[in-house]
Amino acid sequence: MDIKKILDNFSKIKVAVIGDVMLDRYVIGPVHRLSPEAPVPLVKQEKDFFTLGGAANTAANIESLGGKVFLFGYVAEDAEAEALREELNAKRIQHKLFSCLDCTTLKTRIIGDKQQIVRIDREVEAKASSMLEERLLEEVFSINPDILVASDYGKGVLSTYLFSSLKERAKKRGIRIIVDPRPQNKDNYREVYLVTPNLKEAEDMTGLKEPEEIGRRLQKELGSNVLLTRGPEGMSLFEGDKIVNIPTFAIEVYDVTGAGDTVVAVSALSIASGVSLEEAAILANHAAGIVVSRIGTATVSRSELEQAIEHEYRKIKTLDELKRIRDDYRRKGQKVVWTNGCFDILHSGHVNYLSEARRLGDALFVGINDDESVRQLKGQGRPVISERERAEILSHLEPVDYVVIFPEQNVVKYLEELRPDIYVKGGDYNLDTIDQQERKAVEGYKGRIVFVPFIKDISTTKIIQQIRGKQDS
Repeated sequence: MDIKKILDNFSKIKVAVIGDVMLDRYVIGPVHRLSPEAPVPLVKQEKDFFTLGGAANTAANIESLGGKVFLFGYVAEDAEAEALREELNAKRIQHKLFSCLDCTTLKTRIIGDKQQIVRIDREVEAKASSMLEERLLEEVFSINPDILVASDYGKGVLSTYLFSSLKERAKKRGIRIIVDPRPQNKDNYREVYLVTPNLKEAEDMTGLKEPEEIGRRLQKELGSNVLLTRGPEGMSLFEGDKIVNIPTFAIEVYDVTGAGDTVVAVSALSIASGVSLEEAAILANHAAGIVVSRIGTATVSRSELEQAIEHEYRKIKTLDELKRIRDDYRRKGQKVVWTNGCFDILHSGHVNYLSEARRLGDALFVGINDDESVRQLKGQGRPVISERERAEILSHLEPVDYVVIFPEQNVVKYLEELRPDIYVKGGDYNLDTIDQQERKAVEGYKGRIVFVPFIKDISTTKIIQQIRGKQDS
């Protein structure tokens, strides 16, 4: 993934965000005692500020990442609408907000000693006339957006009629729609490009509890791709026949407010930039990991996202990058260890094997077969886990220093170019049964071949057979 190129493309993307715009207010201070009037914390106010919420926060995330964003929605003619517009103008977010509500949605959060004590909502349901909805739709498509984001908080902006018209007009123009959904409006989302529910919303939409069943059900019922956000468990992408599970990148979760807005914003920019859905989900997951570590409806900047992903991907390298790294170890008189495999469905046997391999030298380089070469080696239905996800999982393991993905059936090319001091193979091989071209390559530069035993009776194939056996029983 060329993250710099992808982020550079964000500045070329025009995104229309339509939905429920809100103003968020935060009242923050320390708590020293309980109120004498009731058994509740007494917050001594030190800070009081506004931030953008709902669809407006989605727009703010797009703007902070360098995208061209246009926000559409409804407000009232009140002080909150004025404060909302001031916040939008301060962030240089272009907007068209129609005044048709009795009050602008305001969410007030009282924070005491870094804990949210209470939230007070002031809101009404939008009931716009068909004439006003037509005006809104005309404004949306007048900007010729590259992609549409529907930010549905269930406040009535995205009515059944408006959403149906939105989909119809977008389809004619070949514009994809991404929806941040609400369960009560599920039927409106049929045949959009992507829906991004959190686990609770998805459970309410399906009546199911198991994430894989939930995602598949939504996929089938809506005819859409599904990106299921699962809090500490990360995300699950359901695209066609593929399920991709992405572990969370959050180091510390402080406040999940607005994380869904960040996910849909990054997903929209990434998809419109031409990356795969899987790569878009990975980018969105990184961004969510940044904002949940902050208080309030936060945004993530381009530089923050770039740094976070470069940090995560620091272990996943190309062959040329590994050669430069290998040279550094050689100059220091240190030993490089190489091993390779499919590493499909990581298990304790793999972890033990990699730990033993790492003890043999100063750095462990791990090569993994790409998806096509795994299919050729293992047959249809494999790999279960995609090459990118396998590389990411391995990069999180402490014994693994660097990972490279390779398409070849054997690793002669990598052994000849990297010339690792030690080549590690599993204990189910010996010098006579390993690939003889690989053996010749290592012996040619006078490297060592070491066989590390696997834990008995543990293998990916057996795990898959056990799962299939349980499903068939």
